[in-house]
Amino acid sequence: ADLGRLALVYRAGGKASEAVPLLVSAISVYEHVLGATHPEVAKDLVNLGNALCDLRRHAEAEPLYKRALEIDRAALGEAHPEVAMDLSNLGIVYRVQGRMGEAAALFEQALAIMLDAVGADDPKAVTIARNLAATQVIDVGYGGG
Repeated sequence: ADLGRLALVYRAGGKASEAVPLLVSAISVYEHVLGATHPEVAKDLVNLGNALCDLRRHAEAEPLYKRALEIDRAALGEAHPEVAMDLSNLGIVYRVQGRMGEAAALFEQALAIMLDAVGADDPKAVTIARNLAATQVIDVGYGGG
């Protein structure tokens, strides 16, 4: 837990490259102590994916986000806000990769979950709605829609 917290401090300070090895270590500890499918593992997988995205290493973040999504779906259920955030993170990767249709579909799923779970005024729901809208605008701009 302390490794993960320190990594978040590094990332917040613009030092994502220093956060990455700490998060890799934190994930390893959690997997050993709590098991590979524990929600705490998913949280640090997401944090590692976020740090990699900060470094423009989106392709490396994708499998981490997918694994976090699998863990959270199994542990928390399909309708949980963490699942929505996992879908949104994966959508961001897809958008950066130019996979607009896939990104929009993930943002739509994430938004539906968030609206049901926390409502339209929640900041995370608003962010997902903005990501969906931006993806749709980009897709139309590139002739996808």
